[in-house]
Amino acid sequence: MSRNVMALLALAGAAQAGRVSTELETANGRVPVMIVLKRQFDAGELAARVAGLPKPERRARVARMLHEFSEQEQAGVAAALAAGGVADVRGLWIVNAVYCEADAELARKLAHRPDVAYVSCDRLPLALEPAGAPACPVDEIPWGVQRIRAPEVWHQGWTGQGIVVGVIDTGCDYNHPDFADHLWTDPNYPHHGWDFENNDDDPMDAHGHGTSTAGNIASDGTAGSQCGAAPDAELMILRVRTMADTISENQALQALQFCVAPPLAPENGADVANLALGWMLSWNPQQATWRQAALNAAAAGLCAFATGGSEGSSNPPNNLRCPGHVPPPWWNPENTGVGTLAGVVTSGATDSADFIASMSSQGPVTWQTIAPFNDYAYPPGLTKPDVCAPGIAVKTCQRGGGYTIWSGPAAATGFAAGVTALMLAKDSTLLPAAVDSILEITAVDLGAAGKDNAYGAGRIDALAAVNHIGAGLEQGRASVPPASGPKATVVRGVLRMEDRIPETGYRAELLDAAGRKVRELCPGRNDVTRLPAGVYFVRTESGPAPHRVVVMK
Repeated sequence: MSRNVMALLALAGAAQAGRVSTELETANGRVPVMIVLKRQFDAGELAARVAGLPKPERRARVARMLHEFSEQEQAGVAAALAAGGVADVRGLWIVNAVYCEADAELARKLAHRPDVAYVSCDRLPLALEPAGAPACPVDEIPWGVQRIRAPEVWHQGWTGQGIVVGVIDTGCDYNHPDFADHLWTDPNYPHHGWDFENNDDDPMDAHGHGTSTAGNIASDGTAGSQCGAAPDAELMILRVRTMADTISENQALQALQFCVAPPLAPENGADVANLALGWMLSWNPQQATWRQAALNAAAAGLCAFATGGSEGSSNPPNNLRCPGHVPPPWWNPENTGVGTLAGVVTSGATDSADFIASMSSQGPVTWQTIAPFNDYAYPPGLTKPDVCAPGIAVKTCQRGGGYTIWSGPAAATGFAAGVTALMLAKDSTLLPAAVDSILEITAVDLGAAGKDNAYGAGRIDALAAVNHIGAGLEQGRASVPPASGPKATVVRGVLRMEDRIPETGYRAELLDAAGRKVRELCPGRNDVTRLPAGVYFVRTESGPAPHRVVVMK
């Protein structure tokens, strides 16, 4: 295969020198650095090559293609590092990058290589939700679980069984009774995951945050209180460092990579990734790297959820943290802004009265200065978060056993990931765009009518989401990010090309996910009620690239 087809000069212009983070400019001695290369695998090409494959095979094939590509692209940097006396060199493939501990002067020199986009080194504290007060182990289903109507889904027989959720956090107390019988298992990973902070196979929680997040995903009530949305979902535990620095970002990216394909068991990956951590934009996180990683993870079929943060509404468009500000995998027609999609669904936090929490980060977000994307100019920016869920004074599991009451968007993100596990238990073939679309379409609209920058599309409703699966095309919508050129929408079984297209001298085609022509399209209304559910593309002569359209049954 031609490398020109496989790769995209994504993270910087070919003739442009790489850049370094502010801290690296003045650093001395050995420092942790992330070296991000310019060439990144074309996410559209990646998705096309695995279209139609079963999820386990899809994940493994994406991992293999990305690994082979990154290994080839990183050869020059690897040789330079080998000659420079570095330590802890780790090549990533979820994004084409290399992490290592290197002399600061060497790191600055590497930034001038023509194949390097940028080199980052940053150290700042990472704020987590504080641990809550202990709560009594009452035999109950707490209000947050009831509010999202998860118990009504359990009664249908969908409890998250067979679905793996990767918890990228401070670890998890895997000895807690509420998790004991539904932890991810693999003979190569005896403690149900990996500790990236200490580089060992024991991701036991040392903080408590990860255990609480996992509780809202999959607590089954063995110790008394059933706090999780998906009580039978399997938890893959991935412990990362809780500092807002290059080390922690590298560890979180490695954890996302592990979700797609664990190194010793590449076909035993996760279905959902939950990242209840985030980096404030003022901390200079690697925004383009995260967006590229999210694109690659979505191509593998991994549904990724992230917290928006606890910065409230005072500083738009910079309230949401990274990667919670990364665009979602599905385009809600009520979104604002112009840009392309990615793969992160973000949840805001609500209280018991369904009001948004004052600390819940509100949109919009912008990527107008982040190359190579440079989209969603502000104003208006991109609407975020995507959905919301209970996140104030909710009950969850406590490290060491028992329960606690806690607050924060991490709780809301856990509920959203858990509801996704319920959906995938019913239909494991759903891809990220379909999952996102169903969550948003079926959410309970709160605040201003339609999707807004406080509540997103609304508070998630597990029962409505699960019942929507297989409900019929007449309830479907399109996934069409705005761009220059003709646009298409699907509502109630009709694909409508925008009215501004001329009636003459116009040609448009509908393609399937493999790029095969399905039918010709005409200006105005096109009946698509007989199409099988799936992802399609609208290609026109005047458009710069095909538009993606999701048709759901």
